[in-house]
Amino acid sequence: MEKPMTKERILQQADGLRDLARRSRRLADTLSLESDRRRMQRHAVELEETANGLEKQAADARTGVFAPAVSRRAGDAG
Repeated sequence: MEKPMTKERILQQADGLRDLARRSRRLADTLSLESDRRRMQRHAVELEETANGLEKQAADARTGVFAPAVSRRAGDAG
């Protein structure tokens, strides 16, 4: 069974994504092709944006434990 999401786990994920973004930026500086550098820099920006979203999710939460997201299919009773 999967562990419940907590604010702490969400913030740990955000920290991990920021670390990957830093690594991506460092790697981008070593690439010889401009197109590869731009692609790696875009990847770093996307990682940062995802980390920002996770931090916002953790900050907006009222409790420390999150229920798994439940998606509804069309036709399900609501």
